[in-house]
Amino acid sequence: MSEENNDKNVQPKLRSVQMNIFWFIVIILTTIIASVVITAISISNNQERAVNVGTDTRTEFAKLYSVYDTLTENYYEDVDSDALIESSIKGMVEGLEDPYSEYMNIDETGEFEESITGDFEGIGAEVMQEGSKIIISSPMKGSPAEQAGIEPGDQILAVDGESLEGMTTTEAVQLIRGEKGTNVVLTIQRGGGSPSDIAITRDTIHIDSVTYEKVDGVGHISVNRFQQGTTDEFSKFIDQAAEDDVKELIVDFRYNPGGLLNEAVTLINQFIEPDTAALYLEDNTGAQQEIVTESEKNPNTESFDEVYILINEGSASASEVFAGALDDLTDVTIAGTTSFGKGVVQRTSEFKDNSMLKYTNTKWLTPDKTWVQDEGIAPDIELINPDYYRIQLLTEDEVFAEGQTNEKVLSIKVALDELGYDITKFDDNFDAGLTQAVTAYQTDKNLEADGIVTGETTTGMLSDIREQINDNDAQLNYLIDYINSDMSIKEIEQKARDNAPHIPPVIEDEQNLNNDEENEEE
Repeated sequence: MSEENNDKNVQPKLRSVQMNIFWFIVIILTTIIASVVITAISISNNQERAVNVGTDTRTEFAKLYSVYDTLTENYYEDVDSDALIESSIKGMVEGLEDPYSEYMNIDETGEFEESITGDFEGIGAEVMQEGSKIIISSPMKGSPAEQAGIEPGDQILAVDGESLEGMTTTEAVQLIRGEKGTNVVLTIQRGGGSPSDIAITRDTIHIDSVTYEKVDGVGHISVNRFQQGTTDEFSKFIDQAAEDDVKELIVDFRYNPGGLLNEAVTLINQFIEPDTAALYLEDNTGAQQEIVTESEKNPNTESFDEVYILINEGSASASEVFAGALDDLTDVTIAGTTSFGKGVVQRTSEFKDNSMLKYTNTKWLTPDKTWVQDEGIAPDIELINPDYYRIQLLTEDEVFAEGQTNEKVLSIKVALDELGYDITKFDDNFDAGLTQAVTAYQTDKNLEADGIVTGETTTGMLSDIREQINDNDAQLNYLIDYINSDMSIKEIEQKARDNAPHIPPVIEDEQNLNNDEENEEE
């Protein structure tokens, strides 16, 4: 009996345990469902959340993603999500405040790649960013920009009336470039002068990386840009100069904005034995990598008694790499004016959609471990260009007449004096003597002889000065005079200074070349 009663007592207990498990499962499922609903509501209310990138939880991007979701979900119009992503990447790179780092979309990448192969349509000028300013770093030799009188250090305020305030160099370049034969108007400010509009006709820019000529018995090789194949071209002209039996060689890097670093190293190798340090690269930890020459040097470089390197304020980057290496490793003589002072190197990273990131990743140092950033390379022989190279920008809409006092009047006087019209007093006053000179110029050019500088008088005068500059390469002529005469360095430098008494050369502060101002193009 007792066994029968025990069985009866066990059955009710088993049913009770089964019932408890059922409700437990119901409660768990209810909790899970409630959690999902609460999470969904939280997300819909744009609660900040962590972002998973790969296997990492990148909480630092939470705000970025929250802003993206807010705009794509709640903005009052349809949003181009790709445009948001592109602009956020651009903004991230701009946060570096580095004038040489930029993110390029597909179109911009194509333009960048065109520029290193040597063919594109535009005005032919390198630009860079300094703070909110777009600055000309170097007009290319023979380009429409150079022919229009654009100079290194000129600030571009606007393109066809559209302000460049807040634009990147890439955005500015897109406005400046255009189809061959079309015009673009750049609003330019030079130094502390007033803005001027300069009309330039775009052209197909084919950059001959290297050119050669023999001038008064001296070999003159111009390296205009370091692009693909520059060393091969240079080597052929070295051989040509040796065949011409020249004993003095000038290697000209004026207005050379740089380009491909590997081409600079192989160009150095033309003069330097293999396994020699051409430069050092220093990363953000201070670690230095020695970049050495690899090939046999060109034996024809031994045929020259003297090698001169000609530089100016438009010589930058790879140009300075070459000049710095030969200055440290050989007995070359550097002439001209102090170079630009770009002592950093950029790398590029391409993405699958053909966009590109260009960013500064190292400093470069000369073989003696000198960093040229902001300082540039100072010449052994300083050859200042004459005054008429530095006249202020004048536009045909401006009117200058007797009785006026204006800072640009001095430039008018310098220009007319160079063109052969006698000026006795060089100042900012438009005096009777200047009226007489202007009238004589207008008579010679079959213009209305009213003594007023405006319209065709202005454009004609500037065109004549530009032709004079193109026909009379002052720095090159000074250097050749020094090579072929008994003049001392002091005497040739004084000759150059004597031809620049009225308009002083632009100093570095005026060019905004120091690092603080650069925290602002190509």
